[in-house]
Amino acid sequence: MSPEDLFQDAEALVQAAKRWSDMLHSEVGISPAGRRLLDILLIGGPAPVPRMARERGVSRQHVQQQVDALLEDGLVRRQGNPAHKRSSIIALTDKGRAMIQNMRAEEFHALSRMQVGVSDHAVGEATQVLASWRAALERDMASRL
Repeated sequence: MSPEDLFQDAEALVQAAKRWSDMLHSEVGISPAGRRLLDILLIGGPAPVPRMARERGVSRQHVQQQVDALLEDGLVRRQGNPAHKRSSIIALTDKGRAMIQNMRAEEFHALSRMQVGVSDHAVGEATQVLASWRAALERDMASRL
């Protein structure tokens, strides 16, 4: 398998995982983009909109629209930002934290029931390969700034 094959399969897996997650949670009433922001906040902690936009590779305006919807639903809250007066920190509320944790638990439970015929050792090796490629890509992006 070439690096090109790996990247094509990884991209296809990411797209399939997004579609699968969206279907699994279709009745939750949160947009896929909003869910991704809840994930960012759960994993990385409170963050300003510009940082979340950079992490997602989308515009600040797009993230702000999602944040506004999440604020309206009581899933996130604004906090003061001592480093920047005009850019608030966005944090999960207890309701938002519970929602995203439940969604992730449901996904991991569903994934654990799937029979894909891959050993734990192979999964560990694949994880290392993907982490190495991700780190290389991030180093390359940083060098281009």
